[in-house]
Amino acid sequence: MSDVEHYLEKYFNHASFRPGQKEIIDAFMAGRDVVALLPTGGGKSLCFQLPAVLNNNFTIVVSPLIALMKDQVDGLRVRGIGAVFFNSSLSWDETEKALAEIKAGKVRLLYVAPEGLSNQRLASALKDVNVNFFAVDEAHCVSQWGHDFRPDYLSIKNFINSFQIRPTVGAFTATATPEVKDDIIKNLGLRDPQVFIRGFDRPNLKFFAQKDLKGRQRQEEVSRIIKTQPGSGIVYTISRKETEEMASFLSANGIGSAAYHAGLEKFARTRIQNDFMENRFKVIVATIAFGMGVDKADIRFVIHAGMPSSLEGYYQEAGRAGRDGEPAYCILLHSKRDFGLHNYFIRQGWAEMKQQGKSYTEIERVTNIKYDRLNKMNQYVDSSQCRRKIILQYFSDPDLGQLPQNCGGCDVCLNFKWENATPYKRRERLTKTGGGLSDTVLETVKLYQKNYAPEQIAKARSLGVTTIFNHLAVWYQSGGDFKIADFVSPEAERQIMIAINKIGNTERLSPIKDILPRDISYEQIRFVAAKLKRK
Repeated sequence: MSDVEHYLEKYFNHASFRPGQKEIIDAFMAGRDVVALLPTGGGKSLCFQLPAVLNNNFTIVVSPLIALMKDQVDGLRVRGIGAVFFNSSLSWDETEKALAEIKAGKVRLLYVAPEGLSNQRLASALKDVNVNFFAVDEAHCVSQWGHDFRPDYLSIKNFINSFQIRPTVGAFTATATPEVKDDIIKNLGLRDPQVFIRGFDRPNLKFFAQKDLKGRQRQEEVSRIIKTQPGSGIVYTISRKETEEMASFLSANGIGSAAYHAGLEKFARTRIQNDFMENRFKVIVATIAFGMGVDKADIRFVIHAGMPSSLEGYYQEAGRAGRDGEPAYCILLHSKRDFGLHNYFIRQGWAEMKQQGKSYTEIERVTNIKYDRLNKMNQYVDSSQCRRKIILQYFSDPDLGQLPQNCGGCDVCLNFKWENATPYKRRERLTKTGGGLSDTVLETVKLYQKNYAPEQIAKARSLGVTTIFNHLAVWYQSGGDFKIADFVSPEAERQIMIAINKIGNTERLSPIKDILPRDISYEQIRFVAAKLKRK
């Protein structure tokens, strides 16, 4: 076993790499700048996290998603990897602690927001640090061709060039057209980069679209679909107002939900994010213009109650579903007003650029880019062609030719009819056909067998603790050596058994929970039910 495979197993508990990861890591380790275009859920984070562990290399990771940094860093620390983040969410004392750890050589990965690169205190802490690797996550943000251009990303090139010894630079993104890829190379100043484009297809995702819904009709359709879906999900809307209205509508219809957008106070966003991670409510509703900061691997559905402005934006947002590899649904519910609303935003952008003093040529160029992206998004909704094929064509996917004539995973190929139907037909189980445990359960089991506590496994895997307990219950029911007595006392088990006997079955846990003391959790009930089925 090579050092790379050894550390992959030791720190990340993977026996092998996903397609494309090993080649990217080898190039990065060999000192080559890289551009890696991998789909959401394709494992791009590992491509810059693992090199940081090898030979104790120091890596800076630039990320625009402040809310995700803490989750990423917590997950790395649980795995025994020194990591800190540096952004505006830190207090003075927290900032001093992070900088002290960097100076003391305790850090292998530093996550920083792009605007933080100009911070003088950070620059001082890095003065005597040998930065081996520099990773730019969400690298499409450096391009005006990209769906999420951020001016702060244009300062990254100068920051990289400020080092006496230039680090090896990697640019990573899940959504990039050929034009965006070229912009990434130019605007980050990459030197003869090796470009890796791995298949954008996510076979576990199923794509559905319904067009020309009216406002109230769309709300009702969202509610109807969610009630048929297992697990948790995201609903995207176009405006903050629609986000609040949708969350209120779903809550009034018995669906636990919360709105999440940039207009909320930081404390509220953090609380909502934590509650969603722990499955305390089913749905988080967000604006499609706001980069979601929730890193949750077991999202079972993403519903767009509003057409995004580009296929890049749509695929990145839809790609938040099913990152654990289990089946998930990506559903776009379109209204005629969506196209008009985006046209209004484009005209607003024209006026703003004019006020900023930009030239007519520049304004025309940027506006044409926006209209072109919007038209392609509209074509996706209207098309009677395989939706998966449209997406892969848009990204010039090298594996497009290998896609079968019928993908078997979109409404067009399935000849799906929407009349009072739902894309979801049956409850997907966490076990594969043939009775074996799924990969996502087995990964949890591996960590448990290495004496990770369920809370630590949740941090390491970007999952809620309740999801981890569910995995362990599935494993235990199939004969796994889970120590149930560590989580369910004999008295609690006795009370649960009495409740189960009263209800008569374990098909639904809520009736059992209703007649038990409040301190007995769903997870404890699930384990006792698994014990009965195991017997």
